[in-house]
Amino acid sequence: MSSLRRESQDEEEYWMKSRVNKSKFNLFDDNVTVENAEELAKSKKLLTQFEDDDVDTVNWDDTPVSSVTESSAISGHVVPPSASSLPKSASRPESRNVPPYMTHSRSQSESFGVTGRVSFTPSSLESVTPTVQYSKSQEKLHSLTSSSSARSLEDEIPSFISTSSGSKNLEEEIQYLKRALKKARELKFSPEDTIRKMILGEPYSLEVFRSKEEKLQLLDKAIQVHDGNAITAVILFLRQTIKPSLFNLELQRRPVAINHYLSYLRAHYDFKELGDVLGMLNRTEEAAILKYKQAISAPDVRGKMNALRGCLKAHFIHEPDLAHEANLVEQHAALLERQWPIEDTDSKSEAQGNPLFRQFPRKVSILNMPLITTLYYCCFYHGRDAENLLTSPFAIKKQHQLSDKQYVWTALSARSRLKQWTGIEELLTAKGWFGSTKKVSVIGFDKVCEILHRTSAPEEILSKYLRMIDGSERRLNIARKYKCHEVVVETLVYLRDRHELQVYASKLPPGSLGLRNAQDALRSSTIKWKT
Repeated sequence: MSSLRRESQDEEEYWMKSRVNKSKFNLFDDNVTVENAEELAKSKKLLTQFEDDDVDTVNWDDTPVSSVTESSAISGHVVPPSASSLPKSASRPESRNVPPYMTHSRSQSESFGVTGRVSFTPSSLESVTPTVQYSKSQEKLHSLTSSSSARSLEDEIPSFISTSSGSKNLEEEIQYLKRALKKARELKFSPEDTIRKMILGEPYSLEVFRSKEEKLQLLDKAIQVHDGNAITAVILFLRQTIKPSLFNLELQRRPVAINHYLSYLRAHYDFKELGDVLGMLNRTEEAAILKYKQAISAPDVRGKMNALRGCLKAHFIHEPDLAHEANLVEQHAALLERQWPIEDTDSKSEAQGNPLFRQFPRKVSILNMPLITTLYYCCFYHGRDAENLLTSPFAIKKQHQLSDKQYVWTALSARSRLKQWTGIEELLTAKGWFGSTKKVSVIGFDKVCEILHRTSAPEEILSKYLRMIDGSERRLNIARKYKCHEVVVETLVYLRDRHELQVYASKLPPGSLGLRNAQDALRSSTIKWKT
């Protein structure tokens, strides 16, 4: 019993001696002088009051670890041991290329249930003494590190073990799919069942139909049920699986299929294939109109002109049935060729400060404008140009075969807006017999008065052309509409309607010219009124 007590006392004494006694010092106490602080710093025994436990670092041989090793272990970095702390066998030349210490990570410490750090060496460094950090509450750490130090680096890092199970499963799946495909090809699918599945939205496959006869039977069945989606799907399948010549031949024999295929091409803007199919079917008119639409869709004006000329030569000129359409395409191309230089010249003139363009600025470009708009533009800005110029309105009328009504209406509107009353009179003056002149309007003077009233023409100009309207009742109604009192009084006097003249005179403002004319007519004794 006494021997056991002695052994326990000796063991306790051994462990007490092995501890490095460190007393705690507060650098900020009042009794600590500058000299004491310097001595404490030199002896490296400064401790902070923020630590909960005293951490002592010792070797397995009960010798304290140097401060550099201590600070490195606390910070978690790996520091190789010094030569003095190693035994002689570890300081031999052949052991210089020994791998450095490995520091136990925090995650591993937490898995052990402790918070200390363990620095250990690989198993190959048997002579090197490992370093252990522990506190008072962690005195059993050496029992845990003994088991963890036996683990190598390969045990810490999981290795990828490649197995052949994935490739084996993939190979089995491929073989299964091959067998299923072979079995599906051996089965006989009828066109009726396939079309029924297509209509009902069930899964189907067209690849099982290998021969030309089966494919054509499938197309015929789709046409019989009158389902457009099924017809289109079978047509596209045929286009991908048979020769183009055979596809076109079989398609020509089925007008319903042709119409569905053309609709599909139009919906998907496949104009090249659409034009080829229309040409193959000898539907030249549709093919020509298609090419014309493609030509006018060009964004550039010069490109549009070239495309129109090419379309005219390729699709319109050589077709007798398209003579009228060819004339229209020719006029369209000629109009663009006229608009291009006019726009170029007028844009430069406007930039130079032309007074007419300054008074009436151009709102839009003349390019790509309709024919009547181009005529109005030239009548407005170039109404006096000679016929041999591109800007001449009369040259436009002549080249594009405009009627007199179209020309007079457009020119009258432009000159009325410019307040060119003399030009309007010249436009409505025609030569008579023996050099005489007379006022003639192919659109009717009622239309002339309508244009003048819309452009706020003076009353005397409007009354002048109101008197040229044929028919007293018609002239009276138009004069009342435009409130030309003088023409209304004259017309009522001409009709000898005294009662209507008295009623109308009562509505006129006092002192007006129309009222004075009405009163003079009512007082006149030479007029024979109706009873």
